[in-house]
Amino acid sequence: MTDISYQSQRDSIVAAVRELDARGLVSGSSGNVSLRLENEGNHERYLVTPAGISYDELTADDLVVVDEQLEPVGAELVPSTESLLHHGIYQARPDVGAVVHTHSLYASIVAVTSKRIPPVVDEMIVYVGGPVEVADYEFPGTSELAEAGVRALGDRRAVLLRNHGLCAAAPSLKEAMHVAILVERVAQIYVHAEMMGGAVALPDYAVEAERQVYLMRSGLADSE
Repeated sequence: MTDISYQSQRDSIVAAVRELDARGLVSGSSGNVSLRLENEGNHERYLVTPAGISYDELTADDLVVVDEQLEPVGAELVPSTESLLHHGIYQARPDVGAVVHTHSLYASIVAVTSKRIPPVVDEMIVYVGGPVEVADYEFPGTSELAEAGVRALGDRRAVLLRNHGLCAAAPSLKEAMHVAILVERVAQIYVHAEMMGGAVALPDYAVEAERQVYLMRSGLADSE
């Protein structure tokens, strides 16, 4: 029997994936979303979108609660094939409460070039923490991809997955959605700027000042 607990969290994920689908940042059942749930005793719990269900058909009851070994808890459906990536981020980043993985067009265009998105607009430093780095290519759904993604993410809130897409991570689902949408817009700016002769990054002093703002707002100021 499907676990129907965490109803408000389930509803928030369904609303998020519907918005991602409406914005064209995912299609069909591509991409995935998860939330870190409150610990039950000493056990970690996560709420994850299932594998293989189109977002226009997804219901709150379809979402899967998994434990720290990514085993479903009281559910019959299979969690997303990228659950290892989500879990790896949660384990490495205690500040992260939600992960949004998209196959958005412009972010994916940059990802297939194996380039990072440099710091070209102020917003991305303040909200993402710096440039969006690109992770080394690893096969989808593997622990190697999770390790590469975590390594390239660092203490920032977005990472490109080479030849794959984008992953956004933030304290809340609302913030992770904001990051995913922002990075897609910045990727579009970057791609068009490159076609017009080349994007020019922000000066180093601006990047450093805005990164300090990011660190303070994120509670990570002591990490450097």
